[in-house]
Order: sequence, then structure tokens, then C-alpha cells
Amino acid sequence: MKTACIIQGNIRNGFELVLKEMQKHFDVVIVSTWEDENEKVPNGSFIKIFHLKPEVAGYSHRNFQRYSTVRGIEKAKELGCEYVFKCRTDILFTKLNVSQLIKWANYDVPNGLKSRVVTCAYRNLTVYEDWFSSIPDLFAFGHIETMELLWGDDGFDYNKMMNPPQQMLLDEGAEWMNEKDAGGMWCAESELYAIFKDRLQKKLNLQLTHEIIAKNYMYLFDHNKLGIFWFGENNKFRPIFQAWEHPWWSEKNWKEQDEIIYVNRGYKLKNFKFIIRGKFNWLTRIKEIYIQHKTYKGFIDGKY
Repeated sequence: MKTACIIQGNIRNGFELVLKEMQKHFDVVIVSTWEDENEKVPNGSFIKIFHLKPEVAGYSHRNFQRYSTVRGIEKAKELGCEYVFKCRTDILFTKLNVSQLIKWANYDVPNGLKSRVVTCAYRNLTVYEDWFSSIPDLFAFGHIETMELLWGDDGFDYNKMMNPPQQMLLDEGAEWMNEKDAGGMWCAESELYAIFKDRLQKKLNLQLTHEIIAKNYMYLFDHNKLGIFWFGENNKFRPIFQAWEHPWWSEKNWKEQDEIIYVNRGYKLKNFKFIIRGKFNWLTRIKEIYIQHKTYKGFIDGKY
């Protein structure tokens, strides 16, 4: 069973640590980045693939992310890899267990797929207007055919800022695309979800919702289990958990131990508890960054 890790995106702080760590866990490591990053990638026992950037980045560089990811998946498939882990150049995973990821991917595999998508619960958000729901794009693991379904670019137009599926436009109309913050309301994680949903529905001939997809076609867990460090600029860290005011899924939601809270399109808040949480976002960010700094020192010293 051959496994691959695709480290995608432009070369950022922490990349060499990420590369070194991933080489400990996967049979093949593929760095999928841009031609202008060539000199920043060292030589080593891994595969480097360089691309010209699409002319249109898309909102939040969503086109760049899809392009570099799917080119890495194609290379992994060419090399005969069966399972693929997609991650970024600036996120270090220090508690990675590939055998566990494979077990999770093969947990109660739904009919028509080769595996579930394994990813974190955070950044899953269920919206009443379902096509606007979201799934995380920080990392994902699964059988290569499932990962192609999630990240592939068949029918994707890299000349557009956004790529809503045709069925979404039939269901929701296209007027929302002209709203002032359309790219924020239908963020990169929402586009990832909508395209995945559309492909699943066509492949399986089923009508699906975010809640059904998250529970039955994905395996969600607490991202803290992977010992993640997210590198920022100037030797600082970026908080993973943000926007506390939104009712993001947790592992308990996926295990049906907590109720799933729906929101309206645009993530409009009506729940008083979540409005109060929004006032303390700064505190959660400080806490996350502090914990990363503290544990990173232990990791470098070999104590973590």
C-alpha cells in the first residue's frame, strides 16, 4: 500500500521542517509549487514539480490551491500511490500516524467510494442554503480516487474568480455573485464543498446535504490530535482556530454527541452565545499562538 504526501503552495516559513517531517511518514513526498519558487526548494529524496500559475488566482487564491493540489495528485497516481495526504508548505504535523489515517479513511466506506475523506472537524459549517456550507481545506487524506473527487479540476475554469456548480446556480440563482462580499460569503472552503457535493451527487445519483456528507462521506476529528504548528511571518505562528462566533463543527458533532447548529447564508449570527464569543476572538487567537510557541520549543528540544 503506497502512500504519498503532497505539500502544495508557495514556499513559506517552516517549509524545510514540514518537508523533513513528512519524509518520515510517507513512501513518496511531492512538493507541488510554482516555477518562480524553484530556487527555494532544496534537493533531496523527494519529488519536485513546478507549474506556471493560473492567470486568475481566484478569491483567496482558491484557483492556485486547487491547481497545485491536483497536479500533485496526478503525479502520485502516476507513481502508483493508493492513498494521499494533502497539506500546505507552512503547516507542520508532529503527531502524524498514517496507519491511523488509513483506518479512519476505511471506516464504514460508503457505497460508490474507495474511502472517506479524513480531515478536521473545524471549518465545517452547515448552512441552511446548503451550497454555501463549508469543509476545511487545510489538509485532507484519503484514497487517491476520493481525493481526485475532492480536489480534481475536471470542468473547473481557472479563468474565473469563482466556480459555482451549475446545479447550485439553478437552486440558488446567480444574483448572489454580484453582492459586495460574494467571495467572502462563498469562501474557498465553501467552493471546495459545493464542487465536492456536486460531484458526489452526480456519481452516486443521490441528493445530499452538508450534514449527510460530513457524517457519511467524511471522517472528522479534532485537529489538535495532529500536533499542528502553523507558521506565519517573522518567526510567528498563525492561529488555526479562528472566528469563534461561528458554530463550527467539532468531533462531538460528527460523533452525534452534540447538536449541529445551522446558520444562514453569509453566516449571519442570531444566537446570543455566538455573538458574545465573537467579542472574544482576540483571546482565542492569543491562546492558540501562545500554546504553539510553548509546544514548539519542546518539539525543537526533542521533548514533544
